[in-house]
Formats: sequence, structure tokens, C-alpha cells
Amino acid sequence: MITNKMQQVIDEKLHTTAKLGFQYEPTATTFRIWAPTIKSAKVVLYQTAEHAHNFSPTKDGVWEVEVVGNLEAVNYRFEITHEDNHVRLTTDPYGVASTANGEFSTVVDLTKTKNVRSLSPRIAQPTDAIIYEVNVRDFTIHQTSPTVHKGQYLGLAEIDHLKDLGITHIQLLPIYDFEGIDELDPLTSYNWGYNPSQYNVPEGSYATNPNDPYARINELKTLIDTLHAKGLYVIMDVVYNHVYETKTHPFNAVTPGYYYRYDADGNQIEGSGCGSDVASERMMPRQYIVDSVKFWINEYGIDGFRFDLMGLHDVETMNAVRAACDAIDPSIMVYGEGWHIATGIPEETQASMNNADQMPKIAHFNDVFRNVLKGSNWDEEPGLIAGNFDAMQTGLEILAGSTDLTVETNLNISEPIQTVNYVECHDDHTFWDRLKISNPNETDATLRQRHLLATAMTIFAQGIPFIHGGQEFFRTKGGIKNSYQSPDDVNAINWDEVAQYESEMALVSGWLKIRKSHGAFRFATANLIAKHLTVSNPETGIILYHLQDVSSYGPYDEIKIYFNLNTTAVKITDDLSSFGLIANDVRSGIDVFIAGSTVSTLTPLSTTIAIKNRVYH
Repeated sequence: MITNKMQQVIDEKLHTTAKLGFQYEPTATTFRIWAPTIKSAKVVLYQTAEHAHNFSPTKDGVWEVEVVGNLEAVNYRFEITHEDNHVRLTTDPYGVASTANGEFSTVVDLTKTKNVRSLSPRIAQPTDAIIYEVNVRDFTIHQTSPTVHKGQYLGLAEIDHLKDLGITHIQLLPIYDFEGIDELDPLTSYNWGYNPSQYNVPEGSYATNPNDPYARINELKTLIDTLHAKGLYVIMDVVYNHVYETKTHPFNAVTPGYYYRYDADGNQIEGSGCGSDVASERMMPRQYIVDSVKFWINEYGIDGFRFDLMGLHDVETMNAVRAACDAIDPSIMVYGEGWHIATGIPEETQASMNNADQMPKIAHFNDVFRNVLKGSNWDEEPGLIAGNFDAMQTGLEILAGSTDLTVETNLNISEPIQTVNYVECHDDHTFWDRLKISNPNETDATLRQRHLLATAMTIFAQGIPFIHGGQEFFRTKGGIKNSYQSPDDVNAINWDEVAQYESEMALVSGWLKIRKSHGAFRFATANLIAKHLTVSNPETGIILYHLQDVSSYGPYDEIKIYFNLNTTAVKITDDLSSFGLIANDVRSGIDVFIAGSTVSTLTPLSTTIAIKNRVYH
């Protein structure tokens, strides 16, 4: 194993920014690997017969070989001989194409693959985004799915539901190549994709032909290009914090022991729960992550990155990722799970919520927001939406952007662009299933009202709203808390159920239109929130979200949102005679449909929005 001293020497003396992997030309292909501790290496080409070509060491730990001839579509591996004469055969850690199940890396001519158009205009600030989380397979695999290519990239490209709903950004659960599914027979198993194998290769189980490297690439590009054509940005869920299997991963084949964290006894650290935490604080893992992010942006047109277990990374790496994105396009989103998890590096250097102030342009999933509204993931204590008004004060603060919380938390954000507000995601219970646990004696009709109320609060809270796939139609997973290996009958979207809730989805769509229509819901700074927004609790179970003097940010000068968390109707004491109603329990949108003088009562468990502009002054 590489000692800490050796790691330091490697970082100081042998760090490289050379372009690694293969560089294809019709007349010759150059292969490069970074492997400073090996004895020798070969690239093995699998054509009509195997052909091996010796690498030569160059500088900074880089080995290189040029193979003359046209190698397009040729499969290859690296044969690595270590100082102890142990020989490893591995795929290319910088590979961008492969055959099914990662058996071989493949040389491809990326200039022959589909171009992905860029979406324009770009968002001005992160709070302009409305993120919707999707799993390619879940959204398309069910027999009721309105798709031809079920469970595949091309299937998701066929669906217009998200464009019609009104979200801006689609966050795709892992689409890089991952373990846990036989790509040649994908329906025999299920996996979300948090088992990284080939970071720069599209997952094959979502392709029509996983053995065709060009099909994998072009079909993913077709999906992204189609989403862009529909006006939707694409965010990629990335899992650079660990690999699926250290012993078989190319990192360990080319530079054993360097890419991972170890404790003082030489045991691999497993803050990720996978026994393979990647040492992002070292020079080459950091370089790899930054290079990979840039590749996905430049080659696939990716518009943002959601970092799985971001708290396992270090602050410097995450800021380097942000800087790399800014150099290409500052509107590219970067956010992640900033949970604090022990991982063998000093707490003050971890990219966790505790250190959010050190990463001012990176957002974090806000677990305070989730726990207050939904209830904690770690117990069955009901949240504010379920009727627990003990959390009311924190509820007011999270609606105001979570930048000035009075409750003690690990959330150390200073601006609303750093908070991703959510009540459910692919992890843990869906909100519907959680309500079934916390409020078991209530009717489904009442639970749907509570569910809609939580979604409305998520949409209008200052910060970045995040909606889990299916949240708009009360998605259930049958009470299963974590369905990462559950079958399709648990995870798949049943589109018959989608059709069942058209009126409720129309409410959600109307709220999204309202949010997008006015910049006062999307302030980028805490100062603007403090200047224009007051969130109060005027009486039991009522939250008043009040924006004033905001005509310079949108069509309304004053906005009042009433969230009634009571199961009974409540009479409004405010004088709304000069306001107009744009949302209530049955209708929502940007047009006034009721004059304010007729608004007197808040219906149970509802969201009511009244506006004042020059018409109603």
C-alpha cells in the first residue's frame, strides 16, 4: 500500500494535467495513463487477434503509446505490471466508451456522435431553477408508460409531462456506467446507480444495444438534446465519493492504494458505507473529478451536477469544480448532499453544510427544511405539515430562505442560492408514504391536501425548489423506505395513477407558473429577502408569506400567500379588498380570477395567493 509520505511525494512531484485516456485520429491513436508506481504497461487491442503495445514512461507519472492505424471501434484494455511483478488487466479509468457490463473499453470517434444543442437563454441565478428528480427506468418502464422505448434513454425523450408541468431542470439519477445490473438482461435486477464503475461512460442498461458504444453515447445525447429542445436543463447525479469495488476498479489497477482513504491501521475508510471513500483531497483524484465534470459539460451539454454524499469530498475540490464550471458557463448548477460524515479528513476541510460558508456558490440539500415539514427521517415524529405546530417558528424561517435559523443546526448557509428545499427525494419514504405513517387515521383526501400544501411551501420558499419524480401525483412506494434494490413494481411510475390526479397536478403547475412569473419568489441574496419578505404566524396553524414593494421584480407590487395548516376553515381578518386572487384550493395561475373583496375564508389545508398591482391599487 502507498504510505502517506509516498502520497505526499506523488502529489508534490508527479501531479499531471496531461490529457489521459485515448486521443483518436484516423491515422493513429495515442493512449495515456497516469501510473507513477508501476513497473511497465501495455495496451491490449482486441481485433481479429489480440495485439499488445508497450507503453513508455514520459514525465509526471504518465505512460504513453501511439498505435498507428485506424482504431475506431476497437476494444482495448490495459495490462499493468507492478513492481512486485503482479499483473493486472483493467479497463481505462479515463475511458469514454465500452462494451456491455464494462468488459472492454472502446476507441470511438466522438466527432461522429450526435451534437447536443445548448439551451438558451441561460438562467440568471440558481434560484431561477425548479429541479425535478427523475430515474430513467422508473419513469418509463411501466406497462402504462406512454413510451415505445421503455426503461431507456429514448423512452424518457418521448415524454412531455415535465415540460407541461413547468419545471426548469431535470435531475437524472446516475447515467454513468454503474454496477448492479446485467446490461444484457437488465430486467432481471434493479439498481438506482450509486455503484460507480466507469465515470465517463453512459450506462448501458438504458441503451437499445449496450454492446454498441455509439448507441450508448448517441441515445443519451438524443435524450439531453430533446430535453433541451423542450426548454429543460439537464442535471447529472454524480457519485465521485466512492467506487463500487476497489479491488476491480481501474483506479486500483493503475495506482494501487493512492485513490482511496485509509485509517492509521491501513484499513479503507467507509464514510460512504461502501469501504472505498475516494481521497478527493489528493491531487489526481481531484484532477479526475474536475476533468470528468468538464467532459460531461463539453461533450454532453450537461447543465448541472448533483453531488452524492458531497460531505465526503473536501472544500478545495468542490470549489475547483465550481471554478471549472464557471470558466465554461457560470449558470451551470453545482449542489449536493452536504451531510457531515466521518471520512478521515479534518472536519474543517469537509465539503459539508457545516462549511457552506467556504463554498459560497455551491448549494446543499436542506435537511432542516425536510425535517420541519415532513418529519425527521430518523424517527416517526410528525412534521409541521402533519399537524405538529411545535416546529412553527423554524417553519417560518425556512420559508424565508433558511439564512437566519434560530434553531441549532449544521446548516451554515448565508444566501438563498445555497439551499435546495425539498420534502422528498429518491432516498427514504416518499412524502405520501410518510403521511400514511404519521397520520394513519386520516382519509386519503385529507392526506392529499396536506401533501399539496407541502409541495406549495417547497415551491414558494426562498431558495431552490426540488421536486421528487411523482411528488405532484402523490407517488407511493408501498411504504418501502429505501427502494434502491426493490423491483420495478415498487419503483416504476404507474401512468394510470398520473392520469387520476389531473386537477391536483394543475394546481402544482399553476404554482410553478406563479413562481416563474415573479422574481420576488427567487431572490438571490438574504438582504433582498430581509428587505421585502415577512413570514409570520398570525394565528394558530396559519402562515402568512408577505412580499411588499416588489413591482421592480415582476408584475405584482404586493403578494400575500396564506398557508392554512388547519383541518378547519379559517376566516381572514386582513382587508383584501384591493387584492386579486390568483390561487386557492381549486385553481392557480398567473391570472386574477376573484376580486379580493370576495375573499374571506381560507379552506382547510390550503394555499391561497392574493396579489396587488396597478389594477387592484
